[in-house]
Amino acid sequence: MSTLPRQRRQLLQTIMAALLGGTQAAHAQGDRSIRKLLVGFPPGGTADSLARALASQSQDPGSVYVVDNRSGAAGQLAVQATVQAAADGSSLLLTPSSVLTLAPLLYKTPLFNAQRDLVPLACLGDHCFALAVNGASGITSLQAFVQWARAHPAQATYATPGLGSAPHFLGVQMARETGLTLTHVPYRGVAPGLQDLMAGQVACTFNPLPTLLDLHRSGRIRILAVTSPGRLPTLPDTPSFTEAGLAALQLVEWYGLFAPARTQAAVLGQLGQNIRNTLRTPGMLEAARRMEINLRHEDAATLGKMVLQDQERWKGLVAASGIQLD
Repeated sequence: MSTLPRQRRQLLQTIMAALLGGTQAAHAQGDRSIRKLLVGFPPGGTADSLARALASQSQDPGSVYVVDNRSGAAGQLAVQATVQAAADGSSLLLTPSSVLTLAPLLYKTPLFNAQRDLVPLACLGDHCFALAVNGASGITSLQAFVQWARAHPAQATYATPGLGSAPHFLGVQMARETGLTLTHVPYRGVAPGLQDLMAGQVACTFNPLPTLLDLHRSGRIRILAVTSPGRLPTLPDTPSFTEAGLAALQLVEWYGLFAPARTQAAVLGQLGQNIRNTLRTPGMLEAARRMEINLRHEDAATLGKMVLQDQERWKGLVAASGIQLD
């Protein structure tokens, strides 16, 4: 008897098995829930990069994490979207601390209340900020910039990612401490301000250090000082503001993960465990090294205390600045 029918049967069995396996795999993928990481800034910034690293390294086997950029209002649009989202763990906020602890203090009618509207999950890490100028400006030190700005007050402009951001207040602090006249030029995110800095449209910028390092290394911009307590291993020749006698500009900003306030404790507990596991992975450690972010896991209770402490810190600075937004 010919073996052809048997070969056909085997071929059909192989095809059916492959189809069945593919269907099961697709079904398994379909069973995984989607969790959105809401970020209040455009792609390319520190918050966005951290969110994408977290999503790619996630140790949550039952979920796929995607980044949802809701830029605007110095990061507050993402907070509003999280507050309005279903409280089932499907929408989480990844944000720098100043969005929750500084921005609400600036508005006559705050857009949200962090203690009432959100519940903390975990602190993820922190970084400092830096002051940078155009690499072709000829300004090579903080002292030289102060002298130039004092001689050219009309041209002494500084770019930041937006009104009410931590970099905005660093500029306010620097003007107060040095007696300079510095004009704030807010942008919607980091990238547009950096482009104008390199084009000579603004004199300097305050920004998160991770967003500046590559451009500094390429010579397109020059970092003059950092807001960390001391010098950094990655920038051994760059002084801190504290070292330069401007301790009021010392600032390290943390990044936290939050959920809508009504999220159940069991869901929060599982999410917290997954985040803790994710921060320990080699891939996440390598991503943080590349981004110059110090991974720093703190649990929900500690993060809640950090929010309160930062709010207290900013209250006095906001009152002294006289800045108030509608």
